[in-house]
Amino acid sequence: MSKKNVVVKLEKPTDDDIKSVIKAGITHSLEQEKMAQIIVADIVNMNKQHCTTKMTRALDDIFANGEAEEIDNTKKFVKTQLQTIIKSKAVQTALLGEDIKLKSLTIKKVNNGVLDGDKCLNKDKFQDKHLGLFRVIIESKKTTPKSFDEELSKLMEKHGKHAHDLISSALNWLSVEQVMEELETKQVA
Repeated sequence: MSKKNVVVKLEKPTDDDIKSVIKAGITHSLEQEKMAQIIVADIVNMNKQHCTTKMTRALDDIFANGEAEEIDNTKKFVKTQLQTIIKSKAVQTALLGEDIKLKSLTIKKVNNGVLDGDKCLNKDKFQDKHLGLFRVIIESKKTTPKSFDEELSKLMEKHGKHAHDLISSALNWLSVEQVMEELETKQVA
């Protein structure tokens, strides 16, 4: 079953429409800046023992006691606005300083990945009873470097290439004699 693209015909926006969009965009941008300042202040003043803030407690309360529509709207806010603001370079720098190269910080629900994974740097602050609750999570940006073979395999998969494609490419770079020499050297080693 194929989906047809639906073409919607819209009237050209008026000059007033364009001006109102620009005005709304400027207002939204200023609101985002103010929200970022409040979020930074909230996280800076967090309870270090439990990694909770006024924001995390308010989110936990909404998810525990809110109406379905409020919970849905809050989920959208967390995903589309809160996470975007917190992950912005300006906010990360304000919260982590030079550590921004090694760490990232966010507000999210504690899950098994947080409790069991290697990425969370403050997982010692959380227990099973915190599952599903919002907390300030500090994560490591360090990743274990991949070997050449792992990187090559990933690259070949990305481009839909197979071993015979690799051999063809090698033959373009090297003569048959050079390939044979490499194979003989490999057998000796």
